[in-house]
Amino acid sequence: MIPVPAYHRRRIAVFGLARTGLASCRALEASGATVLAWDDNADRRAPVTDLACGLYSVDFATIDALLLAPGVPLTHPAPHPLVTRAAAAGCPILGDVELFETARPHLPAHQLVAITGTNGKSTSTALMAHVAAAAGRPSVAAGNIGVPVLSLNPLDAGGVYVLETSSFQIDLTHSLRADVAILLNITPDHLDRHGSMAGYVGAKERLFEMQTPDATAVIGVDDAPGRSLAARCRQRVVPVSVTGAVDGGVYVTETGTLIDAVDGAARPVAELAGLAALAGRHNWQNAAAVYAAGRALGLAADAIVRGLEGFTGLAHRMEPVATRAEVLFVNDSKATNPDAATRALTAFERVHWIAGGRAKDPHFALLRDGAGRDALRHVVHAYLIGEAAGDLAQALGSQVEHSRHAGMAQAVAAAAARARPGEVVLLSPACASFDAYADFEARGEAFRAAVAGLDAPSHRSAKPEGDRP
Repeated sequence: MIPVPAYHRRRIAVFGLARTGLASCRALEASGATVLAWDDNADRRAPVTDLACGLYSVDFATIDALLLAPGVPLTHPAPHPLVTRAAAAGCPILGDVELFETARPHLPAHQLVAITGTNGKSTSTALMAHVAAAAGRPSVAAGNIGVPVLSLNPLDAGGVYVLETSSFQIDLTHSLRADVAILLNITPDHLDRHGSMAGYVGAKERLFEMQTPDATAVIGVDDAPGRSLAARCRQRVVPVSVTGAVDGGVYVTETGTLIDAVDGAARPVAELAGLAALAGRHNWQNAAAVYAAGRALGLAADAIVRGLEGFTGLAHRMEPVATRAEVLFVNDSKATNPDAATRALTAFERVHWIAGGRAKDPHFALLRDGAGRDALRHVVHAYLIGEAAGDLAQALGSQVEHSRHAGMAQAVAAAAARARPGEVVLLSPACASFDAYADFEARGEAFRAAVAGLDAPSHRSAKPEGDRP
């Protein structure tokens, strides 16, 4: 684990004992801190019963800091009661990424890449770590991707830490100094936790406000928040685009050619269109951002390209699952909002789209605007499941032929029966999973199981129910 010497002999309260909280407890304890740990779920307290303390009765004036799990509400829809009590006592409130920043001076010389954005964070984080490793640098992916940063062993000198940083984590971070910070894109998400779009954008921007003037900001400029941030940053900015050429940046042409214009003259460096793990314009954006970050880290351009070409992708993110009767089945369960789903739809020509779950936007407004309508032109038929099936059907209206299904297995069977050779059955739900599954991973596994359960010789005989023109 990574020790945090700054908290030696400090009294630290830790609330929320999932992976991040448990790793923080162990790192703090190993560093000589007095840890008072709590979770309202008794099962989560079980691994640290020796540290358990009912924080609701603690005097926060005696506590040096309250470390929160990212999922605990800090401001909206209302602060958690422990947040209110800690704030009233003047007790600092922070997260594990802030602890990591205090540990960095004690680690072997290294560089830090922090990645944020609404969509593509996990893929870009894994891709960045892969590219750095392919270029011969010790590297690791951590943070919101599912690996608590404090659970890592310190990298050898010259290492590259790559952190996926969610808006929730950034809210709990006050001094992170990323050598390279990446903003991929910003579209509405988690507005219940930030109060408004302005609050959500502000959380993302703080990652760049914490950088020093000699750091590099890699910013996707294909949306208005990104363009605004790029114009205001005081550090070096490398713009990234998949919709047009950008001076002094990295961009991708309509046909998938990656262009390096960082030093002025634009030159093609890679062809992305043939890379299965980076299929789709949204993944081209991820690749362009990682290429720009690699350049900022001092990696050789050809080494970065080799890393891009050797990347095999992440589970549940545009993951090819099987090909049956010349129909490709793709698991994109991580697409938990409409923007992510519409990006995925444009990666293929003819798509049988499985969508639904618990809606983040019950009106699915994105499906009604220009970009959404363009993406829907790729859809042969939509198979709607979960709580949001009715709202999705209303949003699609007469734009897309669609049908409603009882669950994942039924939707997969209906899609398999209808799809023709050369077409794609795509799970890209545009919704959260919590109406039927513990998380997007469980939903993706259900899709895999349904595909595996198809009877290849006869699956075309199944007739979908509830079709609408």
